[in-house]
Amino acid sequence: MSFAVTVLGSSGMFATTERAAAGYLLEIGGLRIWLDAGPGTWRNLLRLTDYKDLDGVILTHVHPDHTTDVFGCYHALAYGGPEPLPPIPLWAPAQVLERLCAYAGQVDIAFDLRPVAAGGTFSVGRAQVTLFEMAHPVETVGVRVDCDGSTFAYTADSGIEGDLLPLTKGAGLLMSEATLQECDGPDFEGHMSAAQAASVAREADVKRLVLTHLPPGRDLGVSLAEARAAAPEVYAILATDGERYGL
Repeated sequence: MSFAVTVLGSSGMFATTERAAAGYLLEIGGLRIWLDAGPGTWRNLLRLTDYKDLDGVILTHVHPDHTTDVFGCYHALAYGGPEPLPPIPLWAPAQVLERLCAYAGQVDIAFDLRPVAAGGTFSVGRAQVTLFEMAHPVETVGVRVDCDGSTFAYTADSGIEGDLLPLTKGAGLLMSEATLQECDGPDFEGHMSAAQAASVAREADVKRLVLTHLPPGRDLGVSLAEARAAAPEVYAILATDGERYGL
């Protein structure tokens, strides 16, 4: 069964002219799941698929750089035709669902709201999705997708104290945040450096590491060099918007 991940946005904190904020399209068999919905990702999603073919949304935490474009999807599903389309699943921590409802009102017109938390699991077709607790100022879940012997792992936003090894163990593809560089020092909570991401990948025996949530305005060659220096045996690259990775 086909299993692939396309980067819809790879910028940390905010979108830039080159990169949208955080977001990914998971293709699992014939199913299409939007994972995180940062600014700019809705437009990039529409370049790849019709919104009517979207089968679900996963939001990892409440911060705007991971959520705000979901309102474009809400309007399209609810008001893009003569009648609303059938609601699609939206899996997210309860705090996220509460904020969405407070901001937009009846989002259940477009979404079947499904609260989740670390330790939870759910199925998407033949894939099993498992959620892990990440180290971030708000409730945040890392996402592991296992399907027919292939594994994709996504850290969302997390410091090194997150439950990263169970999330990433043996993953064929790890999409890891790399917000920081070594010049930021060790005391920046809630995010990782590229070097820390590479060290996690090495310990977890990850096959491919894609560094994402990249710091705007920085020399990203520094991030990549620091990752490769920290774990030379790990295959590490920078995420690029629009890039598709098969598993």
